[in-house]
Amino acid sequence: MDIGFLLTMLFFGGLLIFAHGFILLVTRYKQCAPDEILVVYGRVEGGRSSKCIHGGATLVWPLIQDYKKLSLIPMSIEIPLDNAVSVDEIRMNVKSNFTVAISTEPEIMQNAAEHLLHLAPYQIESLVSEIILGQLRMIFASITFEQVNSESEHLDELINKKIGKELGNVGIKIVAFHISDADNGSEFEGEVTQERLTHYLNLTKMAREKATPIPKEGSPESQQLAILLRMADDYASDAKHFMDTGDYVRAFGAINYAHAWIDAGVKLRLLDGHGDDELFTLP
Repeated sequence: MDIGFLLTMLFFGGLLIFAHGFILLVTRYKQCAPDEILVVYGRVEGGRSSKCIHGGATLVWPLIQDYKKLSLIPMSIEIPLDNAVSVDEIRMNVKSNFTVAISTEPEIMQNAAEHLLHLAPYQIESLVSEIILGQLRMIFASITFEQVNSESEHLDELINKKIGKELGNVGIKIVAFHISDADNGSEFEGEVTQERLTHYLNLTKMAREKATPIPKEGSPESQQLAILLRMADDYASDAKHFMDTGDYVRAFGAINYAHAWIDAGVKLRLLDGHGDDELFTLP
């Protein structure tokens, strides 16, 4: 074989390999803006389910890896809380506004990758709203009506501690919040009784049993649904415990929170409520 022809073939072969490598580098080198998180998933070093990068860049290998981005832009959410029950059994209506965003703390950021990656922005807002609403009921059930309006620092501390922890479990942090003064829901008639709680708990169990899972088993959405239902079951169990010990106010809060997780599954289109809106409404 002519040596000149061989050298030419080697040159063009090397050039082709270089061009392929350059194209691969250009197309698979992904950058992440300061207001985004780049989530790489698939075969990730360390046996992790995903790798999160904030404000940097990385090479995403074809076939064995893929990526998505999560926005860090804060979301402002109005939370109207009606008929909350204080520890002294006073009904109240409270309006609040929460500004939240996906956290950049490594551990919490990883939670966001696991729970929020495949959700649309409106689905994330809906999930956050349900978490905040349920936790607010629990918080107000642990303090008096007077404390709600007069001890703002104590209330702020409870919100940051309890709501911040629950939101952190799904990758969200609280940026800011405002709680308006609570007004006495004096139109409520009757006390929180065991009969009422039993009725509400039965409604929640009906909602849990009737709703049909929508995602296919093994899909990311089915994993998200499993978390929602596990939280609903845990709070329903807590409600039963509180009822057995006579702590009816905390039981009512736990029932509402259990119901909120089921309702979140319906609103996120992970559960089919079969069009029965009344089933997913508690007083």
